[in-house]
Amino acid sequence: MKTLPGPMQINESFIVIVVIFLIFYFLLKKFYVKPYLFIIEERENTIVGAENRFKEVEDYYREKMKQYEEEIRKARINANAVREKLIDEAKKERDKIVNTARMQAQEVIEKSRKEIDSSLEKELKEAEKYVESIAKLIVEKILGRKPA
Repeated sequence: MKTLPGPMQINESFIVIVVIFLIFYFLLKKFYVKPYLFIIEERENTIVGAENRFKEVEDYYREKMKQYEEEIRKARINANAVREKLIDEAKKERDKIVNTARMQAQEVIEKSRKEIDSSLEKELKEAEKYVESIAKLIVEKILGRKPA
């Protein structure tokens, strides 16, 4: 090895330096680089795991939101149907009440008409009696005597 020219000559100190370098290299690799790489890999796995869990939770959330929105839509449809049914029932009840009130009013009107007619007939009969008695009085006054 001493046959190489000038700076390219390899002597014993170079071999010692290479051996020391390799020892330090393997020691640093074992005690510094591998734990550091292990920590970095763990962090990366933690981050990837957290990202995967986040995606799973996000997918679960989206699915639940779809389910809730569908349930809300169905509830609205049911509520509208119930509301329409109640409105129809209320209209029927209103019509029934109005018809009952009309019938009662008609009955009251008929009863009142009958009462008025009977009162009118009574009054006409009484008026006829008065007219007759007044006519008799007029005839008495004119004739001067009581008619037969």
